[in-house]
Amino acid sequence: MLKTEADRKILHVLSGVIPFGVYYMPSWFGLTPRELTLWILGLFSVPFILLDITRRWVPAFQKIFKVIAGHSMRESEELGYKLTGASWQFMSFWFVLWYFKPDYAVPACLLLSISDACAALVGKQWGKIRWINDHTVLGTLAFMVSGILIFVIGYPHLILWKVVVVVIITSIAESLLYMINDNFTVPLLGAILLALFQA
Repeated sequence: MLKTEADRKILHVLSGVIPFGVYYMPSWFGLTPRELTLWILGLFSVPFILLDITRRWVPAFQKIFKVIAGHSMRESEELGYKLTGASWQFMSFWFVLWYFKPDYAVPACLLLSISDACAALVGKQWGKIRWINDHTVLGTLAFMVSGILIFVIGYPHLILWKVVVVVIITSIAESLLYMINDNFTVPLLGAILLALFQA
């Protein structure tokens, strides 16, 4: 397992390069950059998720999965055999990048990779006031500020007031929907809201 939550969040941030494939992947084998990104993500994530699901019943798979992902697992994921955050993230990224247009899908994924990481790190380091499910007010504000900056810097053509509303709703929902892994809900909810608001 990772020694600190900060180490885990570094991987979280690095995962933000995945959605950019829809813009920058080459057009190989007659596939568009978006299609190639989805194929690569799927070819990697499907075996990973299957191992994650079956490791609780097949001891050999437990060992294989621990070699692949043991360094980034929380104790509850390793000992309790909960589906890992990485599996939830792969599923959410794939669906969002497949279904929504890139200018909604990519920033929605970045809300997880960057803003969720900011919320966790700021909340753990400086957060004192807690409001729901052990989330801190300062961590939630860090999510909002970093999320808005993602759109201001990377997507200035989107309507500012709409993306601000999307970020605020997503950040609050991330705390309220604590029964569902936020690696799944944040990108999905962000993309859905962007589409509904037609930002």
